[in-house]
Amino acid sequence: MLWLVVAGTLAAAMDASNPGDLTSALAREASGDSAGALEAVQGVMRVWPAEALPRLEAARLLLKLGGDLDQAETHLDVAAAVAPDNPRVHYLRGLLWEERGHPLKAARSLELAVFYRSSYEDARFRLAGLWASLGDWLKAELHYRFLARSRPEWVQVRLQLIRAIEEQGRAEDAEKELLRLKDEQPTNPLVIRRLVDLYERTGRAKLAARLRASLEPPAPPKRMRPLRPSRR
Repeated sequence: MLWLVVAGTLAAAMDASNPGDLTSALAREASGDSAGALEAVQGVMRVWPAEALPRLEAARLLLKLGGDLDQAETHLDVAAAVAPDNPRVHYLRGLLWEERGHPLKAARSLELAVFYRSSYEDARFRLAGLWASLGDWLKAELHYRFLARSRPEWVQVRLQLIRAIEEQGRAEDAEKELLRLKDEQPTNPLVIRRLVDLYERTGRAKLAARLRASLEPPAPPKRMRPLRPSRR
């Protein structure tokens, strides 16, 4: 009978290692039960404590739920030891440093995330915002420009790029970027308002007024009074 018990235990361990088990755990998050998802992920992790993926998901869920940051850091340390070049390790570590109030350390971790995966948009967008908050507008421009080239339709990124350029005192370059964006999105009110602001700041009130007028809805057509019957 002992061999049956051993076989059952091994089978359970093999089942827990199945990626489908982790997928099922994360499905609870998709249904709105993030706490249940964390509990299920921790169950997978207890069976395979040295695997990176369950550790990463546990750390992510802890950060999402406002859980124990020390525990999240432990998970990330284990994941980093197993997969040091995994960009998600460094992305989540960046979020951890942000939660602890260390933006510079967070930025350095996110730099590693985009180093290992240059197309990591979430990491790069957050990194650009961090450099902007730290006043390093040149680094912010670098990352916003990378995103703007890969995703030209992402208006928020391009407006942030324009701000980063302006903050460096390069008003003409900022205007060129803004006019290019307006050509591509001629009716976008966010873009038009930013151009109005730029014209006002640079003393071009007439251009600003003309552009602002384009934001106003057209006046309703005048109703003609009905003609009285002719007496003729």
